[in-house]
Amino acid sequence: MPSSILVVTKSREDVFNALFFQGLSADLRSRIRVLEFGHDALTSALAGAVAVIVMRHGLFSFGHLAACAGWAGVPRYYFLDDNLMLLSREPEVYGPYWSAYTDAHVRRALKGFAGVLLASRPLMAYFKERALHPGLIEYPPIAWPILRSRAESANGWRRAAGEPFRVAFFGGEHRRDVFAACVYPAIQRLAVDVKIELMLTGLDPTALPAPVANLQVIAVPYELRYGVALEDLARRRIDVLVHPTAPSRNNPYKNANVLINARAIGAVPVLSRLPPYDALETPHGPFSREGVAESPALQVPPAILCENTPEAWQGALARLAQDSELCGRVFASASGYCNAQFSGRPNADAIRGLLAAHAAPAAASRAFRRAMAGPALGFDRAVFRAKAVARRHVRPGVGSGRRRQVRRRPDTTKP
Repeated sequence: MPSSILVVTKSREDVFNALFFQGLSADLRSRIRVLEFGHDALTSALAGAVAVIVMRHGLFSFGHLAACAGWAGVPRYYFLDDNLMLLSREPEVYGPYWSAYTDAHVRRALKGFAGVLLASRPLMAYFKERALHPGLIEYPPIAWPILRSRAESANGWRRAAGEPFRVAFFGGEHRRDVFAACVYPAIQRLAVDVKIELMLTGLDPTALPAPVANLQVIAVPYELRYGVALEDLARRRIDVLVHPTAPSRNNPYKNANVLINARAIGAVPVLSRLPPYDALETPHGPFSREGVAESPALQVPPAILCENTPEAWQGALARLAQDSELCGRVFASASGYCNAQFSGRPNADAIRGLLAAHAAPAAASRAFRRAMAGPALGFDRAVFRAKAVARRHVRPGVGSGRRRQVRRRPDTTKP
């Protein structure tokens, strides 16, 4: 059996595996093995791997993994889709969660790595300008058919006459404040004239003011599995996906993969007019690539953008509630944008490049790798399990009384 590339992540069911690896062709997917740090035994998989990709925060949070791979001579790659170096300067948003990710720490940690896979061109430029690593590889999200939904059926956007206007929020906790301050008041005002169903994922409706009479608020249970979460929303026949964004140093380094979410559930995306989404209004902006601006559908932007005020969000949602033709055109534009921007071609080229650059280890090499990496990886797994047991036995309210903030991305948000 051909050797595979080992991808080590926090959860194989989360958005990162789905958006960046599951959309590869079947032959390339068969050469990718995704395992979870702490939950899965890694020694044998690392010993037999052509290379290992360490995902996102695993550079500093996956115990001895990166070091073990270096000791064992396994080619190492790092994947990143956010500018964690700038997020480390925003403790008011995430607390100390990304504090280790300074430029100097990342540059030092990446010494000996064969390359870095980055999800956006601005992020690649940041790494290049600061000489964080010489081997930068473009690796954007892939807009593959994540689920069977009305979006996939080629029917496009549809809303039956007499049905309520259905709006969904599907975002991480870093989007909740701006949703509560700008989007929810806009929906409340619009509901005076339009019957609305609002689906909230990862946000407790009781934290919001009581809805007006014409507004039904539905709490959608939080689901870590990205595809399952999107499937649930698709069944609910969402008309509009709202994706508010707060100002952040990290914003310009992200990409517009929220459009993949919107297409998957059959909804029109409505976004804050902030980076990176503000470039969507410019046909030849930094997001454009060959073929995008030539599509007739893209004569309208692939999303509705608005300022972060209740008035602007109300106006944007009112336009869509009243204009089905506009909804259909924006949805078609978003779908075309996904096909052009997130085709998976750079990803396939990157994976083929990794497979071509590194030979499968011989039996002697695998034995050496096990000997070098096994003890430290076994120790990491034992510590991980011990911590998990300790967490299960800690009663609420015992100890310091403070909860560690954990960043959750049902995104895009989750994207």
